[in-house]
Amino acid sequence: MQFALTEEQTVLQQTASAFVDRYCPAALAKTWDETNHFPADLWQRMADLGWFSLPYPLDWGGGGGSPLEICIIAEALAHSSLDVAMAYVGTFIPGLVIYRHGTDEQRERFKPGLLEGAYRIAVAISEPDAGSDAAALRCSAVDAGDRFIVNGQKAWCTGAGLPGALIAAYVRTDPDAPKHRGISLLLIPGDAQGVQIRRTPTLARHLLGTNEVFFDDVEVPRENLVGALHGGFSLLMSGLDMEKTVMAAAYTGVAQSTLDEMLAYSKERRQFDRPIGNFQALAHPMADLQTEIDAARLLAYRAAWMISSQQPCTREASMAKLKGSETYVAAARLGMQVLAGHGFSTESVMSFRWRESIVATISGGTSQIQRNAVAKSMGLITY
Repeated sequence: MQFALTEEQTVLQQTASAFVDRYCPAALAKTWDETNHFPADLWQRMADLGWFSLPYPLDWGGGGGSPLEICIIAEALAHSSLDVAMAYVGTFIPGLVIYRHGTDEQRERFKPGLLEGAYRIAVAISEPDAGSDAAALRCSAVDAGDRFIVNGQKAWCTGAGLPGALIAAYVRTDPDAPKHRGISLLLIPGDAQGVQIRRTPTLARHLLGTNEVFFDDVEVPRENLVGALHGGFSLLMSGLDMEKTVMAAAYTGVAQSTLDEMLAYSKERRQFDRPIGNFQALAHPMADLQTEIDAARLLAYRAAWMISSQQPCTREASMAKLKGSETYVAAARLGMQVLAGHGFSTESVMSFRWRESIVATISGGTSQIQRNAVAKSMGLITY
């Protein structure tokens, strides 16, 4: 069993870390969050480094990167903020669905934009009455031969309001089929006629923005149907293990950055004639937190290795997502306690970490859903 990174992976890790230090340090990410600013120049710099093409195979013009190498980038970017990491991950996850399940024509049509990171793809699954039970979605698309007519509403759609966004919308194309069937995936330009987007006010995650999307008789060409008609639910599920694994690595990165900040503060801040980090009341919780972060990282890397080895890893990816997200929340909460009044000030990066962390155990599948997946693999839940 090999725990060390290869020489190439180590260089990638160092490059990504230097990238964050230079172009998106945490304090700058906080400013972007507070001003609802999407850093398009940062996106372009990622593209220039070939990071958006990395997940795709070499014979398609991609970088041929392994899931572990993608995790390394996501983990490093999350030292800036979870939203910065999501800006990266949220582009190629739906892109891989197009690559794997699209027609030859679709792959060629979308190939340049996917490899260059030109597409800002917003995945639209959730609805007001469909969240953890994703198959309960009701947004409809009526088959009109050469096109579909889409009506309905989507909620919690990340990045749909960005300029040039392409909405990967899961819609119901057969209302009479069982709920896990009769779902299809359509690619809908965010500026298409009949699409209305309303930004949802949230505590954090303001770089990409969270949105409600309304479809009113939106006409979508049939060539924008990805995969088989009525076969969308399998596509919806196909990328989840990869998404959970890479985001688990991102949670590890932002949790480590949060711990690093409180460590630095605890070594400088003095009370009762010594640094506050010398007090066991703070030293032990931070030691425990470092242990939890290392455990979360190993879970993410294990799941990445299993994906590379083409092994089923729904259980392991769920464990990684659960542990990583819960660890970030714990890190932010402890950081607020260690930094005390300084952390409570909204001028501090730690206050930003606390705001941002809250959604980690909700988005991308709640902690309860991850526990269900693990319990099901243990034979404890049989539905």
